[in-house]
Amino acid sequence: MIREYNLASQKQRSILLQIKPEDFCCSLKNTKIGYEYGVLYVFCPQVKLFNIEDKEELVNIYTKFNIIHLNTGIKVVVISFHKLNRPIDYLFR
Repeated sequence: MIREYNLASQKQRSILLQIKPEDFCCSLKNTKIGYEYGVLYVFCPQVKLFNIEDKEELVNIYTKFNIIHLNTGIKVVVISFHKLNRPIDYLFR
């Protein structure tokens, strides 16, 4: 997806910073060994992007975050960032 829509790191960052509460879908229990105590948060913003053929598309981007509480503060890790590949429900729409 990053190549298909020419999403340089600055554009990816911009997409992530524009996520709104309405984009929230669900939370999931983390199943990764060593992180089972954690919760993952799923958002799916709709973003206008230009594809490799320079045609504008409205793309649903599946994003999943892990919020880690550390002694030095909070760290947010992006676990998934890709085109939506299955139906999803929004909690606040």
